[in-house]
Amino acid sequence: MSKTSLRRTAALTTAAAFLPVSLALGASPASASVGTSIAATAAANLGKGACSTNSAGGTAYYSSCTGNGGSPEAWCADFAKWVWAQNGVDVRGLTPAAGSFGTYNGGLHSTPQVGDAVLYNYNYNGYADHVAIVTAVGNGTITTIGGNEGGVSGNWSATSRVKQSATHSSAIGYSWGGQRISGYVSPSGGTDAGGTTTTPTPVAPNHVYDNVRFANGNWQGAALADAGADVSQVVTAALPNGDMHVVTLSNGKVYDNVRFANGTWQGAALADGAGTITSIAAVGMPNGDMHLTTVSNGNVYDNVRFANGSWQGAALADAGGKVAQAAVAALPNGDMHLVTLSSGKVYDNVRFANGSWQGAAVADDSGKVGAISVAGMPNGDMHLVTVSDRNVYDNIRFANGNWQGAALADAGGAVGQAAITALPNGDMHLVTLSNGKVYDNVRFANGTWQGAAVADDSGKVNAIAATGMPNGDMHLNTLAN
Repeated sequence: MSKTSLRRTAALTTAAAFLPVSLALGASPASASVGTSIAATAAANLGKGACSTNSAGGTAYYSSCTGNGGSPEAWCADFAKWVWAQNGVDVRGLTPAAGSFGTYNGGLHSTPQVGDAVLYNYNYNGYADHVAIVTAVGNGTITTIGGNEGGVSGNWSATSRVKQSATHSSAIGYSWGGQRISGYVSPSGGTDAGGTTTTPTPVAPNHVYDNVRFANGNWQGAALADAGADVSQVVTAALPNGDMHVVTLSNGKVYDNVRFANGTWQGAALADGAGTITSIAAVGMPNGDMHLTTVSNGNVYDNVRFANGSWQGAALADAGGKVAQAAVAALPNGDMHLVTLSSGKVYDNVRFANGSWQGAAVADDSGKVGAISVAGMPNGDMHLVTVSDRNVYDNIRFANGNWQGAALADAGGAVGQAAITALPNGDMHLVTLSNGKVYDNVRFANGTWQGAAVADDSGKVNAIAATGMPNGDMHLNTLAN
């Protein structure tokens, strides 16, 4: 199958081949009879499009026909969720974003079963290129059926169809159609063809935990910060007054919580109810404002929470339509860098302190980047960390605008996500997620590295975020179920 035979979903990413951090956490697979029923439903819809009459007699698959402003959206996740739901599977927490499958029912595992979902290019930060249903399992092989495949360039979602793959390898990391297998997700519960219902295993929601590495190097320990269900991403932003914003993404909506400098919490409040958001980023500015960046349908929007607590409202910052992830960093002079990831390449844009924009410029054209994180340093430099083929690279944009070039910072070969943050003394923390465990490394102000040390060995972490505070503490926020 050609590389163009798959279409990225609303939860975009590209060229990521990460060792899934949740491979040991996957729930028990569905019974063989439920899996067979799921496969039969998928097969009954072969050849249908985003707006077709489905095999149950209805129109479309959830919002496949209307989700993108009234026109077909990237709908592979709509289809997979619909197939599961037709067979009595508990689909709570699943959205039109393929990445939502990555934290469902305990996360990814490595052994496929008929009826499982297979996830491609998942980067543990809310993005995946594609999801399909496993309809046959052989000796080291699978066959799949997926929605939103085989469309025409320029009008993909409207012209794509439900298609069956050729039989191919089931190995984690195998590249099929230009996208690599990240792992498999088991449905919870379901009803077989004879009408027998399997009681669903409760789908464990993601909760947000807050840990503190104090300026003296000691750790507080993870404490529950948000027990809300269905959180798919968390980001954090520190303000000059010592407040910290913990921003969460849940079912396409964004919530903002504040941990005040005295340690009390405001409580999560709706910050963006669009319902179509697939990625978020946030940063605190020297003047006390906070920028909230959102990605929806591949476009990037910039919102500002002013120091007085009022909001500007989301404004279009990048209309390219192909952005998978955005990251933001503040510099001491009040400039903000908006760094975006698209088709494995990284672009850097600057919003100057006066509110004008520089325009996006290529920062990494390797085409192999799967995840990004950025941090502004006290000396005016900006660090750009990229994850490629499960290794971490550190690049520096110096205060004079020159780039150092990407240098290998972690060659462990198993990193799923990286987050960086700066401290007032010029140190930078590089926090990495690997196999559900979190590691903290420090790049000291003199350019030397401490070496990665375990910060959370629970093995249950699905996503990470970090922010340095004005007093030299660092907060590590984790998602775990």
